Amino acid sequence: MPATQNGKLWGGQSCPQPAFSRLWPPKRRLRPRLAAPQFLVFIAFLGPLAGADTFDRVSKQAAEAREQNRIQDAIGLYRQAVKLRPSWPEGWWFLGELLYDQDQYPGARDALRRLVSLDHKTGPGFALLGLCEYETKEYAKALEHINAARRFGLGEDPQVRRVVLYHAVLLLTRFQQYESALQVLEKVLRAGEASPAVIEAAGLAGLHRPVLPEDLPPGDKDLIDRAGRAVCAVSGHRPADAQKYFAELLANYPNTPNVHYLYGSFLLGSDADGGLREFQKELELNPKPAEALATIALEYEKRGEPDKAIPYAQRAVEADPQFFAAHGVLGRLLANAGEVEKGIKELEIARQQAADSPQVHFSLAAAYAIAGRKDDAARERAEFVRLKQLSDETMGK
Repeated sequence: MPATQNGKLWGGQSCPQPAFSRLWPPKRRLRPRLAAPQFLVFIAFLGPLAGADTFDRVSKQAAEAREQNRIQDAIGLYRQAVKLRPSWPEGWWFLGELLYDQDQYPGARDALRRLVSLDHKTGPGFALLGLCEYETKEYAKALEHINAARRFGLGEDPQVRRVVLYHAVLLLTRFQQYESALQVLEKVLRAGEASPAVIEAAGLAGLHRPVLPEDLPPGDKDLIDRAGRAVCAVSGHRPADAQKYFAELLANYPNTPNVHYLYGSFLLGSDADGGLREFQKELELNPKPAEALATIALEYEKRGEPDKAIPYAQRAVEADPQFFAAHGVLGRLLANAGEVEKGIKELEIARQQAADSPQVHFSLAAAYAIAGRKDDAARERAEFVRLKQLSDETMGK
């Protein structure tokens, strides 16, 4: 789903033209600089000040065309202006924005890449770049740049924030970062009601379906919609509505993978025993859902019952050796149970699989400390602090 359609942002609401103009550029205009090297011959012919004068004239004409909504003229003039002065961030921003609004995503992407190479902390620039890369199907880069935008700040426009965060949910889900996707979903819902698109994104994240909406089989749409309504109710802190939607979901899809896991995750906060029962139902349908097994292990660890927790953690690792959280839970349990070296081995596997997970480094630091490896413990603690700060900055914006 494109983020804009005919000048409108996703969700069907009209957006002030142009969409991102209030977020960037800087409040003061940049002072004229020397023209780029490729124009030295042109400058020598016109005189020392001709380059700056030409740039000033073209950039002014570009701004006038943009303000008068003469879009194609503005695009052409901004192209001329950034050729005259490639170091002009404002020009790259408006060129990228105008091209994006015309659905010319590859050109917009290239312009915005020039912008972020000049301004490394432009949150709106990274945001629009990520949206362009979503449209050009460069999903890994899109997620990277949207996460950067969230760290640096998305600006004050709630509609723009909602568009960017919505795409973050989709991308995090596609890359199987489901918990992070659900955390961002809460921010989307704070900015407005749950539209059909948001409900669909919530259902995909909640049922752990790593696909984009356009790739969802038509036969799964009702399932995803019902799950999405339940997830949105949970994220919106409406437990009565959530219970109602979960009852409907379970009545219609009692044997569908991850439905009981999703409901069990909801119950854990208020009825942990009920949550465990739902996880066991999930295991009856599918004996190897690594996430359900790891979550059961976590619950028993929380209760102080490592003898019950460890077998579930071991089963989680066997079910999915590439699931870093399973290695992390098992490693922590083993280290705390006195099998320190085995625990460290599992935690080091988790670190290899998810080097950007703060919790893995925290648990590994604790295990190293138990083993008396002070330098290793200090290194892991420092990495935990760095990653935790980075995570907080991303989730807080």
